[in-house]
Amino acid sequence: MKKILTGIVLTVIFLMAAVYLFIPGNIKMEEKIIIGAALTAVSRELATDSNWSKWWPGENVFTYKEEQYRPRGNAFNVFEMDIYSKTDTTKSRVELVFLNNDSIMILWNAEKVTTNDPIKRFSTYRSTRHTQENIKAILAALKSFMERTENIYGFPIQKTKVMDSVLISTRRSFDHKPGVKDIDIMIQSLKNYIARNNAVEKNLPMLNVTMIDSNYYEVMTAIPVDKALPATNEFAPKFLLKGGNILEGTVNGGPFTIEKALIEFEKYRSDHRHTSPAIPYQLLITDRVKESDTTKWVTKLYYPVL
Repeated sequence: MKKILTGIVLTVIFLMAAVYLFIPGNIKMEEKIIIGAALTAVSRELATDSNWSKWWPGENVFTYKEEQYRPRGNAFNVFEMDIYSKTDTTKSRVELVFLNNDSIMILWNAEKVTTNDPIKRFSTYRSTRHTQENIKAILAALKSFMERTENIYGFPIQKTKVMDSVLISTRRSFDHKPGVKDIDIMIQSLKNYIARNNAVEKNLPMLNVTMIDSNYYEVMTAIPVDKALPATNEFAPKFLLKGGNILEGTVNGGPFTIEKALIEFEKYRSDHRHTSPAIPYQLLITDRVKESDTTKWVTKLYYPVL
């Protein structure tokens, strides 16, 4: 009996010693994750609390597996995050770190202070492990959301290579917003010029509309061809660097949808710090003269970048 009691006492002493030896007075947590998205885009999403519901892994935003999360402050891509777990509050810090134009690292650091009571100390340790697993899940959800460009900009965007290098183009000015018929007249003039010069169209028509002010628009249309055509007062050859980098996206919808997508396209270019040697353009997949239902229009957007 005495040996049993002695064994129990020694076991308790060993466990208590282990608690003090392996569980420090301040338990530190650090989680990090690399996200394939631009720093400015992630920072912009996290700056507004209402955006968090788009990607938060829990059923209710800022609540996850019996813990409450409250972000506060956001300066220089760093903000504080208070974590509430029952009666316990943990202060943490979330930092967005620039890696390159297309990716960032998020560092999430937290610390919990334990007590001298071995039972409470072990309980705090278990609570810390629970919090750390939650942080991992939250960061994974953010990564999954941010790496899909359609979640940020409204449509998928990818970097591809320039395929069409030789174009024939024409420009016109309008004192009104150009409509489908205005643009089609320009396209038909290009097609006629290509045919007169025994050239072959290599792709669908391209379009760029620039609003100078509310009463003045500059429009350029172009068609890729198999050879350089001579310049005239109305037509001008254009050249793109074949094999060069170009951003590409596909949009379904009419003029309003396309204009909105072009704004987001420019935002993507700026977020990823791409410089551009040429103007963006639309590739008219749908013949807009033949299809009056704008919801059925399909348009590819392109933006040459370096």
